[in-house]
Amino acid sequence: MLNLVPGQRVIDVGCGIGGGDFYMAKVQFEIADATRRIFPEASFDVVYSRDTILHINDKGALFRKFYSWLKPGGKLLITDYCCGDQPWSPMFEDYVKQRSYILYTPEEYGQLLQKVGFVKVQALDRTEQFVQVLKKELERTQEKKQEFLERFSEEDYNYIIEGWKEKLHRCSLGDQRWGLFLAEKPLEIMS
Repeated sequence: MLNLVPGQRVIDVGCGIGGGDFYMAKVQFEIADATRRIFPEASFDVVYSRDTILHINDKGALFRKFYSWLKPGGKLLITDYCCGDQPWSPMFEDYVKQRSYILYTPEEYGQLLQKVGFVKVQALDRTEQFVQVLKKELERTQEKKQEFLERFSEEDYNYIIEGWKEKLHRCSLGDQRWGLFLAEKPLEIMS
C-alpha cells in the first residue's frame, strides 16, 4: 500500500521487535516516547505503526507530530485496535479498562486524522481480516502444542490460546474492531 522505493526514510512508531521493519530497510532502533520525541519537520517519507497507538491517550497530539515529521506528499500507514459503537459488553469494558486502552471506532479514528490535516484518508475496518489471522494463529498453535510445550509452560500455552479465543469472541460481539488507516500529507499546505 505504501509503494516504497529505495532511499525513502520510514519511521516505525512502536515497532516491538521490528518484524515488519526487516522487510522494509536497513534498520536502526531507538527506545523513545513517541509523544515526546522531536524530529525536524519533513524528516520522513512514511510514518508506519502497527497496533500501538491504542495505548496513547492524546492521539490528536501524536497525529500532529506525525504530520510535522512527514515531508509534503508523505504517507501514513497505521493499523490499530479499534472498537465498535457503544454500548460495549461489560466484558469488553473490563478488558479495555484493564489494558488502559483508548479506543475509537474506525470512523472516529479516520476523522481524527482528517482533523489534523491529512488528506486522502482511508479508514478501513479490517476486522474480518483480523479474525481470519487470529483463527489461523490459533489453529497453528494448537497443531504445534507439543512443540510449544517443549520450550514453554502449559500455563503460557493456555494464556495464548485463551487470549486468541477471547479476541475472537469480542470481535463476534462487535465490540473489538481492527482498523487500517492510510493517509497523506498534502503536497502543498493551504493557508
